Amino acid sequence: MSAITQFVTPQMIRGYLPSLISWGAAGGIAALFLLEPTPIARQDIFQNLPVVGGFWKQKLIAREQKD
Repeated sequence: MSAITQFVTPQMIRGYLPSLISWGAAGGIAALFLLEPTPIARQDIFQNLPVVGGFWKQKLIAREQKD
């Protein structure tokens, strides 16, 4: 355990933090983009977004009326 602590320091983590945050955000957005066509993701995730959730509610209502 002590061998790891001498290579990973708080300064090193602080240096990689902006990159890790950027990659995490990009990965999360990509996952949401890929899950968007599934009805479960639309109902459970996208409709519950505070500002833009109404877009998916209207989209699902239109889809139900179309079928």
